[in-house]
Amino acid sequence: MKLNQKVADALNEQINSEWNAAYIYLAMSAYFDDLEFHGIATWMRGHAQEETQHAQRIYDFVVARGYKPEFSGLAKPNSEFESPAAAMKAALEHEEAVTRQIYSLFELANSEKEYSTQTMLNWFLTEQVEEEDLFRSMLKKVEAASESMWHMFALDKELGSD
Repeated sequence: MKLNQKVADALNEQINSEWNAAYIYLAMSAYFDDLEFHGIATWMRGHAQEETQHAQRIYDFVVARGYKPEFSGLAKPNSEFESPAAAMKAALEHEEAVTRQIYSLFELANSEKEYSTQTMLNWFLTEQVEEEDLFRSMLKKVEAASESMWHMFALDKELGSD
């Protein structure tokens, strides 16, 4: 059965949103590289790659359901922050926004009786709980470490060894 058009359009927007998230995390990676926190930068690049995998997961789903995704341009992401903690806070806020997007998609799929879409989105609901928890934890670590450059470099080294 072909994918409901409203749901297909919303999923297409989410594909683009996931690509945008990857772009945002790459810009954050550049910010941390510029500060010589290469471990944190590598951690952020890993999350950028994860976002591209999320985009691909939705892409594959909509293609399998007979819909051709379309891509929009990406806005220039912010790559300047007041502090490492401000950058990490922005990353957490972005994850929270993505969670709200996934909730909206799930609600739309439910109202349109797109049951297979709901099943696919269940994976994302679980993933967002994990992502928010991880970014919240990282924010706390960066906030605690930012009191001392020595602690920031220790955290950076820890993240670089993952």
